Amino acid sequence: MAKILSVSSSEVLNTTRQLLLEHKGFIVCPALTLAQVEALGKTSEKVDLALICHGFRGVEKRKIAHAVNHYYPGLPILEMCFHSPEIPGADFILSDAPHELIAAIGLVLEGRRVRGYTE
Repeated sequence: MAKILSVSSSEVLNTTRQLLLEHKGFIVCPALTLAQVEALGKTSEKVDLALICHGFRGVEKRKIAHAVNHYYPGLPILEMCFHSPEIPGADFILSDAPHELIAAIGLVLEGRRVRGYTE
């Protein structure tokens, strides 16, 4: 099954998202900070998708995406956002509903683009 780098802005979101993703059969590499993303990137850990939570904003979110691009060139990024995307070129979802998130992850892993909603 696919391995997802899940970057969340709080421990509660991180744990909740990890439980959801693992329940759906994904392997999860959780991270809470830019430093944790960089530390994971320096290992030989391979991932299939980066999921960046809506709790990050602006420069902080773009720095996380930059680190993902640096350590995992070409890795698809799925950005969760409330209003508009902040990561250039990334797929994005405007919903935090679990079924929408799982659907979006599936589409991105299939090589399809997600631009807001999956339906």
